[in-house]
Amino acid sequence: MESSATTQAWADKHGFGPVTAWDPKWLSSPARSGGPAELRGLYLVQFSTGAVYIGISTVDCASRLRTHGQRWEDIAAVRLMPLDGTSTELRRRERGLVHAAEKNGIVVRNREHALRFEGVSSLDRIVDVEQQADWVEDPAGMNAADDGEPVQLPASQIEAYADRYARLMKRPDHHRLTDALGTYLRHTMPFPARTEASFWSVSCYPTTDKTRIMCVTVNWMETFVLLDRGDDIEAWIFVDRNELPSNPIARRWFLRRRGIRRGYRRHPTGGVHQMHLRVRGHDTLANMLADTALTRAAASFNLDLMRKGTCSQTRSHCAQLADAALSGSQA
Repeated sequence: MESSATTQAWADKHGFGPVTAWDPKWLSSPARSGGPAELRGLYLVQFSTGAVYIGISTVDCASRLRTHGQRWEDIAAVRLMPLDGTSTELRRRERGLVHAAEKNGIVVRNREHALRFEGVSSLDRIVDVEQQADWVEDPAGMNAADDGEPVQLPASQIEAYADRYARLMKRPDHHRLTDALGTYLRHTMPFPARTEASFWSVSCYPTTDKTRIMCVTVNWMETFVLLDRGDDIEAWIFVDRNELPSNPIARRWFLRRRGIRRGYRRHPTGGVHQMHLRVRGHDTLANMLADTALTRAAASFNLDLMRKGTCSQTRSHCAQLADAALSGSQA
C-alpha cells in the first residue's frame, strides 16, 4: 500500500483498532470478539492504492462493509472504532476524521465531507480523465478550444426563468454582471458548454435570498454568488486553499493586496481545503477574475466538486443567463 505507514500512523493516533486484512468471512465475527457484526461506531476501509474510506454504522458495521465489498474490488484492510453516540454525534466525528485525513495528505473516497476523492466519477463519461488532467493546467485555453456539443435544454426549462432574466437585463450594470459570470465560467468551469445544466447551473434572482442576483452551483455547493448591496455589488467565490500561498501570513497579504477579504462560510461538500473569498465592487471583482492564481484555485476547486457528482440545482438553471455569459450576447 503506497501510503501505508502514513495511514497506519494516522489511524493509530485517531483511535482506530488493529488492522484486519480484508476477508468477507470475517464480517460475521461479532463485535464482542473484535469483529464488525452488530458493531456501532466508525470504520476505516483501506485500499490497495493507499486511499481510504471512513464510514459510520449505527446498527451493524458488517452490513456496511459487505456493501463496500460488493462495490470495490481493491479493499486491502479494515480498522474498526467502536463508539456509542447518536447518529448526529457519529456523523460529526466522521466529518472531523475525513477532514483530518485530508490534512495529513491521505486520499479519501468519501464523497460527502471530503474535497478530493479517488475512483470513477460520472464526470468521466462526459470528459475523460486525461482531458481533466490537461484542463487543470490550462482551464481557459482548453475551454476555448473545446468543440464538444453544448447541451440542449427543453423549452419549458428555458421559459421558466425568462422573466427573471428580463429583470436582470433592466439593471444598468447587467453587462458587467454577465461579463463577470462569463469570465468565471470560461476560466474556472470544466468544459462549461458540455457540463452546463448537468454538473453546474446558474440561477437568476433565486428566491432563497432577495439580495442575490445570480448564483452558480456545482454539485451541492454554491461556488460563485453575486449580491446586490444597494449602490454596489458583492461577490463570493470559493477556491482551493492549496492553490494559494501556503504560509498564512503570506496568504493574508496576497489577498489583501488584491482587495479580497476572507469569508467564513463553509459547506460539508467543500472539504477541508475550501476557502470562501469576498470582494466588493465591479472593478475589484474584474481584477480578481483576471488574476490567474485565483482563477486556478477556483478551477481546481470546481473540478474536484464536479468529480463528486452532478449538480443539485439543475431545475433552477437559467439558460438565457448561461448563454449570454458564455457567448457574450446580452440581447
